[in-house]
Amino acid sequence: MNTNAKKQPAGTSGEAGFTIVELLVALSLLTLIIVGLAGGLRFGFKVWRQGGARVDHGQHVIVLQNLLRQVLGDIYPFFVRDDPTHGHVEFVGGANALEFLSSAPIAAGYSGRLRFRLFLDRHADQLDFAMMARPELADAEGRAALTSRVLLEDVPSVAFSYFGTARSEKAAHWQDDWTDQTALPQLIRVRVPFTPDDRRFWPELIIAPRLSVDVACVYDALTKQCQGRF
Repeated sequence: MNTNAKKQPAGTSGEAGFTIVELLVALSLLTLIIVGLAGGLRFGFKVWRQGGARVDHGQHVIVLQNLLRQVLGDIYPFFVRDDPTHGHVEFVGGANALEFLSSAPIAAGYSGRLRFRLFLDRHADQLDFAMMARPELADAEGRAALTSRVLLEDVPSVAFSYFGTARSEKAAHWQDDWTDQTALPQLIRVRVPFTPDDRRFWPELIIAPRLSVDVACVYDALTKQCQGRF
């Protein structure tokens, strides 16, 4: 028997342990770490949600602008005779509303032409950018054939402007009204000025109608204009 082995004090063991102070310090550090991680996760989720919202808003605006490029680019210059010597293209363009005849987009599920109206729809305290459409040959009072769609919700305004040479003018320029004209405008501009605190963004949108002459019109070589329909 080895009598030189040192005896351990009573009430102690051979394994090292933690004191209460050390446990409290460790728990405090662990709590601080968990709080920091939780704050970081909350911030990360917030940034992710905001980024996702910006992407959704941006994609929606892109889809809407593509739709407007299609229907405004395909405007048909239907010529209406007012009297034997005068007429106008069926196109009513104002500063905040626009009515025209155009080919139906594929998404509409209709193969002919539609009479479109782009306008601001007010309800309660909100303005929406909306579009109404009706088949070309449908009765103007036929509500069953009328479809309506909100393009953008809660907008401050929508501004249309038109570039071209109007009646009795010699030079083309931008103007806020294009009504009772003998031809379509050369360019149509659509602006939606969002408020500074709105995450949505509207890129500059200018469309050039592709058709300039009604295929059924009687062309006058002297005036180089459509004089009516067959």
